[in-house]
Amino acid sequence: MAPLGTLSSSVLLATVLLLSFLLSFLVLASSLDTRAPPNNDLQTLLCLKAHLSDTAGQLASWKNDSLQFCSWAGVRCSKRRTSRVVALDLGSFELNGQIPACIANLTFLARIHFPNNQLSGPIPRELGQLNRLQYLNLSSNHLSGVIPDTLSSCSRLQIIDLGGNSLQGVIPPNLSQCLNLEELVLQDNSLNGGIPEGLGMLQNLSVLHLAGNSLMGKVPLSLGCKSSLTAVVLTNNSLTGPIPTCLANSSSLQVLDLTNNHLDGEIPHALLNSRSLKKISLGLNKFVGSIPALSHVDSPLEHLILSSNNLSGAIPSSLGNLSSLLRLLLAYNNLEGSIPMSIGKIPNLQALDLTHNYLSGTVPTSLYNMSTLTYLGIGANNLEGEIPHNIGFTLPSIKKIFFLENQFHGQIPASLANATNLMVIDLRYNSFHGIVPSLGSLPNLQELNLGMNQLEAGDWSFLSSLANCTRK
Repeated sequence: MAPLGTLSSSVLLATVLLLSFLLSFLVLASSLDTRAPPNNDLQTLLCLKAHLSDTAGQLASWKNDSLQFCSWAGVRCSKRRTSRVVALDLGSFELNGQIPACIANLTFLARIHFPNNQLSGPIPRELGQLNRLQYLNLSSNHLSGVIPDTLSSCSRLQIIDLGGNSLQGVIPPNLSQCLNLEELVLQDNSLNGGIPEGLGMLQNLSVLHLAGNSLMGKVPLSLGCKSSLTAVVLTNNSLTGPIPTCLANSSSLQVLDLTNNHLDGEIPHALLNSRSLKKISLGLNKFVGSIPALSHVDSPLEHLILSSNNLSGAIPSSLGNLSSLLRLLLAYNNLEGSIPMSIGKIPNLQALDLTHNYLSGTVPTSLYNMSTLTYLGIGANNLEGEIPHNIGFTLPSIKKIFFLENQFHGQIPASLANATNLMVIDLRYNSFHGIVPSLGSLPNLQELNLGMNQLEAGDWSFLSSLANCTRK
């Protein structure tokens, strides 16, 4: 047996050697970036360039012999880790080709901005490996295939914009796992299926833009239950059912556009009495019942579009309290009764379309005194009376007037020649009489329709004057 002193020396030596080994290992480990080799991002950028066709020369600075890749066009690196790429801004670079899977090797990437290019092929599933990704914009390209469900692994994603592509399949339900999602923009694709119910439960979701797809089913009941929602645009789909209660009662919603679907039921009273909505567009659906009356006067509503539904009853006079209104479009419904005088008192109204209803009586004088009005459509009703002789002066901004198919009589006012912005005059199928006035002073006139009245040509000077209307 070895002497005690010798044993102690051996143990001590072994301990020193072990500590020395561990220290060397730690020094070596600390010198390595275990998340990416020093030039890994450079190689990944070169891989990305190899898969893209750069017709505009925007990637000319992306050269194999350059280690200064953080100064390349569209590349931004981290301030703390100066060799790590955190953003790619290649919007409108006129890029062709496909996005390669190797992009996922840029593990520090937080922003991908590739809109307005000609990129094709699928969206790489490998994007789901980018756990720092916060912003993804691949809009206005030619991408195809499905939306990768792997995006749900990008837990920090705040904005997803894949609009204006040729994507198919369904909206991945697990996108509701992206708890930080603020904007989901998928418009103008070929997506089908339903809108995932879970999207309505996202606390931070502000914008949901799914227009121009083939989505079916009902609008999720949960949509609008969270106070952060500001814009819902579901135009041009095949959605059915009523407007959910949460959506109608949302206290933060500013834009609701459900145009051209198959939605039905009555328009919720709360919707028109919102204190946040600036745009309500429900045209080209199957809504029934009457237009809800307003119960307060401080609405910020600027656009109310209810055309092409099955609405009935009278136009509520309380709509005249919408002092911020710019457009009021109620055409192609079953509305009846008279036009409320209060409509003519909306101070900044630019477009009023009441055509193709069953409205009767005379037109309130206030409508002919709206100086901001550019579009006045009251055709295809049962209205009567005469057009004021000074209409060309009281409607100085008017561009289009549609009075067709009513019971108007009297003469066509010569003052129309003073409304120099006029582009369309449609007075056909009425009972106007007298001589057609000269309208040759209207430089922008494109369409003049006076057919099926009781008019006289006189000396036909009105016809020769139209030669001055060079845009007709």
